[in-house]
Amino acid sequence: MFLLLALALLLGASAQENLTVAFFPSIEGATCSQSPIDNAISLTTYSIPTGYVCFNLTDLFTQSSDTGSQGLWHQSSSSNTTNQGVNYTLHNRDAYNPSTNYTNVWYEQVNQTDEIKPGEAGRWVFYTYTFEDCEQVGGDDFLPVKDFPWFETSCQTMDGGQCQELPQPVKSFAIGPSAGYDRNHGGCEEWAVMGDASTLSRRTSVITVVAAAVVALVML
Repeated sequence: MFLLLALALLLGASAQENLTVAFFPSIEGATCSQSPIDNAISLTTYSIPTGYVCFNLTDLFTQSSDTGSQGLWHQSSSSNTTNQGVNYTLHNRDAYNPSTNYTNVWYEQVNQTDEIKPGEAGRWVFYTYTFEDCEQVGGDDFLPVKDFPWFETSCQTMDGGQCQELPQPVKSFAIGPSAGYDRNHGGCEEWAVMGDASTLSRRTSVITVVAAAVVALVML
């Protein structure tokens, strides 16, 4: 446990006031030992965005600075509301290798009060995707979606975080506010596969319509 707590200090902020996500290769195994995590590429943010913010791993970790900001995904220029993206700090940026399969994810968010409640609602939603640009499907549109799932998690973790091994490498991820998400899902989610709810996000309904149209055409 001491080694895991040391990671929060290494990443430069209290675990009670930020979200930290780290990615490391399959060869390290899905373990939360300090060695792979300390060497993992990672992002820390204090920002709670007003909407969905997408990151491509390659774009993010090949940039020339360890700090930056990312705006909302497909932000409307005509919006009259104040939009807040994500300000972030990167760690081990130089260790990123675009040829590496980053199938292990370390994730930490705890309550901003002194009371830590693992499994209870947090402040952020964290999404992971097999394809770039936070696409739920990619390449051949008829690839089996179940073989390339995306994951969503919005619950608090214990102090020290948690690791998750994913079936496919992460190519992109997203961060969003949890309040509306948890409301739509009836509570926070823990590594929900493909949303694991009736309100699956943006592209699923479009994919279903296209697939149905193709099936109908074939049957004619």
